Amino acid sequence: MSKEKIKIIQNILKKENRYDIAILLENAYFEDYIIDGWNGGIGEVNIFVHPNNYLQLSRLEENEKSILIKLFDGLPHEYYEINSLTFSINTDIAIEHVNDAVYIFVDEAGDMDFSSNGSKYYMFNFLIKNRPFNLHEIIANYRYSLLERNLDPLSGKRLDIEAFHACEDNKYIRDEMFNLISTFDKNSVKSYSYILEKPKVDPSKRDEKDKFYVDNLNFAIHKLLDELEIQKDFIIITDRLPVHKNKNRQVAALKKGIKEYIKTKKLNIRYDIFHHCSASSVNLQIVDYISWAIFRKYERDEDIFYKKIEKYLIKIDEMTKGRKILHYEK
Repeated sequence: MSKEKIKIIQNILKKENRYDIAILLENAYFEDYIIDGWNGGIGEVNIFVHPNNYLQLSRLEENEKSILIKLFDGLPHEYYEINSLTFSINTDIAIEHVNDAVYIFVDEAGDMDFSSNGSKYYMFNFLIKNRPFNLHEIIANYRYSLLERNLDPLSGKRLDIEAFHACEDNKYIRDEMFNLISTFDKNSVKSYSYILEKPKVDPSKRDEKDKFYVDNLNFAIHKLLDELEIQKDFIIITDRLPVHKNKNRQVAALKKGIKEYIKTKKLNIRYDIFHHCSASSVNLQIVDYISWAIFRKYERDEDIFYKKIEKYLIKIDEMTKGRKILHYEK
């Protein structure tokens, strides 16, 4: 029963645009008890939370705790009032064993049409995280809640969502996803963007699309690893390769480029790279959203969604910014 009441409080917090607190209460439950018998009893709430969220909740400001106390006091209870709360670790949750490998998720935006009909920009955007991936379950649950809407005959248009895609999702889903993504702890999540203004790209560098893709992705990865001052093992996961021609050659070239980087830097670390469909990974869907926001800012000068994710950006490399020659008009 207390878990259902927690969901009520989460919904209220979301409506008040306090996703940051609502997310931390996912799968929590609470117990309440009397701490003072005066005037019908003063109650306190003890909230049992996921171990990964305990320290962050314990550091809430007093005004943020006051919001929670007011909400719990608004729930049915047997006391004169509830005027305090505490947090405890839910020890019934199994904690997965994780190492400290760095995960790098990659998404590209723009097209490879180097003419006035194509996009003005082509870019690679990266999401850098370590396990545990705390928002996985929340975003997965949001997708399931959308599927469950189909069981309601009055819910309107049927939703068949295998994965989230910023360019395909409707406005309401897109807004909710950005609200969820904006609750990341900016100290544990980083993003990096590598941007090309396509009319400024030398034609000799873009004749072969597969080579253009691999060369720039390799260079972008090297620049990101420099920015991170990488000293740990890392895993790179991209979406399916966008250029279907010479896939084996592309994969081999990417691996060769990363091996050469590690050798040149004399690093004693290991790596691997995978190319998965976006539906297989919530993080690929998250970087898709981040990439969409960055692309809209540059391509259309729209920054409403960019402002929700810019706090995660450690650097934007505009690789063609200083070039003066335009090889075609856009």
